[in-house]
Parts: sequence; C-alpha cells; structure tokens
Amino acid sequence: ARQWVGQRWNRTGQVHCNFYHSTDINVVIMGDAAHATSPSIGMGMNTALRDAQIFYELLQQHKDDLQQVLPDFSLKRVKEGNSLTDLAMHLYCMDPKAQFIETLHL
Repeated sequence: ARQWVGQRWNRTGQVHCNFYHSTDINVVIMGDAAHATSPSIGMGMNTALRDAQIFYELLQQHKDDLQQVLPDFSLKRVKEGNSLTDLAMHLYCMDPKAQFIETLHL
C-alpha cells in the first residue's frame, strides 16, 4: 500500500499474485485487485468481467462449495492475470521523455 500511495501521479502500479483466494476466510479477489495493469492496454474491464464469469461457472460446477470453487478459480485465472500484467509491463515505455510526451498527449 505504501508503494501505491507513494508513487508519482504519472506512474503505473501493477498487482501480481500467486493466488486469488483464501479458503480460511472464504474470500476471492478479482479484477484490478488481482491483476492491476496499465490502463493503456485496455484490458482491465474485460478481464474483470471474465473473472466474474469464470467464478459464476465454477459456483455452478461445484454446487456453491467454496472449498472447491476458490482454489479452482485461482488455478484457472492466475496464469492469465500474470500474463496480462507481464504484457502491460513489456508494452510500457520506460523512457522518461517519452512518458512525459505521452502524458501531455502531444
């Protein structure tokens, strides 16, 4: 959280997780909470909606048994989420001058 709050306004933070669930407290994270990326690739909403769709399908498949649904959700979504954050990182320009020009939309 400190890194996120302390970053400059024109910097992009990323979230990279090894799993998206906790069976101890029956919780799951989706969308930007699980795999935040640069908005420049335009995939945030798409992957969040896909997360919700997969979670819904798993609930149906496992008859709402969260002890099965949660780990299966991580198994199905972590690889794609990490691929998305990797893609965003490799597409992001690291040159400060180019970033400045892009920020000003010149």
